[in-house]
Amino acid sequence: MSEVLLRVENLVKHFTVGAGFLGRAAGLVRAVDDVSFEVRRGETVGLVGESGCGKTTTGRCILQLERPTSGRIVFEGVDLTTLDEQALRAVRRKVQVIFQDPYSSLNPRMTIGQILAEPIKVHRLITDKAKRAARVQELLAQVGLLPQHERRYPHQLSGGQRQRVGIARALAMEPSLIICDEPVSALDVSIQAQIINLLEDLQKRLGLTYLFIAHDLSVVRHISDRVVVMYLGKIAEIADRASLYEDPVHPYTRALLSAVPIPDPKLEAQRNRTVLGGEVPSPLNPPSGCVFHPRCPIAVARCATEIPALREIRPGHGGACHLA
Repeated sequence: MSEVLLRVENLVKHFTVGAGFLGRAAGLVRAVDDVSFEVRRGETVGLVGESGCGKTTTGRCILQLERPTSGRIVFEGVDLTTLDEQALRAVRRKVQVIFQDPYSSLNPRMTIGQILAEPIKVHRLITDKAKRAARVQELLAQVGLLPQHERRYPHQLSGGQRQRVGIARALAMEPSLIICDEPVSALDVSIQAQIINLLEDLQKRLGLTYLFIAHDLSVVRHISDRVVVMYLGKIAEIADRASLYEDPVHPYTRALLSAVPIPDPKLEAQRNRTVLGGEVPSPLNPPSGCVFHPRCPIAVARCATEIPALREIRPGHGGACHLA
């Protein structure tokens, strides 16, 4: 087993919303509620779930763009939640992010060369201007862009090319961990495959570690070694890729997998789908007991009152379900 690079322990993130009487908080959004998982060096962990389940907030807490309400985030043996801004600056070199929107995450007033050179200059990785320019050309080559792209602006590139720039910017810091926040969801399907293949190739060549946040289970299946499934701020299931896709233990995971289309029309017509009733409850007022029980097709009376613990059901395969 490789060493644990990142350990998230009992992570909680609540947001206060609204302004009640005399400026008091009108409500509390439980975006992330007691989430724990590990990321080992050199692997890719997929973090999946519906929109609003808390996966992006989890990523932002790891990056310390959001300060957790409680819990620990241990990166390379250091608890990031205890560090001040100055101490975090050194850590942020090693933890980088690739954003969902490849256009809004790039400065439209800067050329691609300037965008890639800026973090190298700010963190004083390369002080010599000529060597910094050579590093920019090296980064462009690593992500499959041409030397002349250095002089172009973001609006002059396609969506796929802009996302390659985002990847190159993350690589500029020589990070240990890259958080990929839905990096292909804004791209065409054919371009998605190119970006996923690029990420896999870079991982093999540079020894990178990814936390891959997505809602598309077919993409996650292609790139991830292990998968964490979230629902309404909690972990529903966590397992290696083969176990999760072949034999899921949580009814929510089964429902997600049954919604993934199959390319063969005959098999698609014959399959049994799990259709969930109702809507995702509001994180302002989550259900008691198991948060999934109002929509669960196999729920029993116990599910409405008792919160299921995330327990190991099989070796390396955990689920938060009373009936698993």
